[in-house]
Amino acid sequence: MYDSANPAGSAPRAPQPNEPAPVLYGESVTFTETSTPAPNSSPAYGAPADPSAATFSAPAYSASVDPNAAAFNAPAYGGATAAEPPINMPWYGIDFLNAIKRFFTKYATFSGRASRGEFWWVMLFLFLVSFVFNLLTRASSFFNVLSAIWGLAILVPQIALAVRRVHDANLPDGWVALPYGIEVVGAMVISFSMVGTVASGLSGSSSGLGGGAVTAIVLFAKQSDPQGARFDRR
Repeated sequence: MYDSANPAGSAPRAPQPNEPAPVLYGESVTFTETSTPAPNSSPAYGAPADPSAATFSAPAYSASVDPNAAAFNAPAYGGATAAEPPINMPWYGIDFLNAIKRFFTKYATFSGRASRGEFWWVMLFLFLVSFVFNLLTRASSFFNVLSAIWGLAILVPQIALAVRRVHDANLPDGWVALPYGIEVVGAMVISFSMVGTVASGLSGSSSGLGGGAVTAIVLFAKQSDPQGARFDRR
């Protein structure tokens, strides 16, 4: 019989230790696959977990939240805060009644910021009160006195609110005077124009008035700028 381990027909060689037996011609060969089991990455049921595999980046469940965090300092455009922020922070998404409450609470507060809602809700409130006074003064001159007292009472908080509104747009205090300055300049131009037209026998026109009102609307409707936080009281 042909021996694959000794093809030349020479004397058979003595087997060496741990050497597999020679395969004779015509015999079948069976291969056995051995594999090393992969290490078990997950611990056995009931075994303690590996502390080194824990994730430490997430805050604890009971971690406290800073009320002066970026949720109040830098809101997204048009975003509204769900809860009332601290009194020294702007309230984005404020409602009508809370805007009026803040208007009188921060009566002479010129530092800090005011959102567009805080400003325009108050402007609506002041317009409605002025409208009611105009109706009442037709019935009795007594309401003229009340209207004058009311106007003096809201003068300081109205200026303070305007200053806080331009702060929220990251503008300095002096911008509040811009609409009034335009009105004064416009009134002066119209006055000199009327003098000239009267001297020439023509009728004057007041079409130049209103520029300050348009400027005020554009100015106080400016979008909030997170950089305006530099005007907050530290």
